[in-house]
Amino acid sequence: CQGEIGVAAAMGAALAAYMYFCSVRQIEYAAEMALEHHLGLTCDPVNGLVQVPCIERNAFSVGTSLYVAEYVSFTDGSHMISFDQVVDVMVHTGIDMPAMYRETGTGGLAKSYARAKKKKKKEQN
Repeated sequence: CQGEIGVAAAMGAALAAYMYFCSVRQIEYAAEMALEHHLGLTCDPVNGLVQVPCIERNAFSVGTSLYVAEYVSFTDGSHMISFDQVVDVMVHTGIDMPAMYRETGTGGLAKSYARAKKKKKKEQN
């Protein structure tokens, strides 16, 4: 999710900044900031379906993209961390993250949902 949703947010923020007539520096800042705020996001689809919370996360990232673009439009585009640095950190974060939280993982919300479903089934029997 940090890759899928983070990159989508970065692309959306860059486009929105472009539409705000921002400079190239501001556009890069928008992409960097949007991606940065999705670092560490786990992949934990409920019931193994890449729908919940994935679709919701993508929808919320649209708002993030717009807010970021608006924010950078009021700056000169100066920032401390580059887009390339954030991409590098994202890669390393993904590698360091336990497998259960990566790529259609079985942890987080997915695990909680599975436990609740199992409990409910047990109560019905």
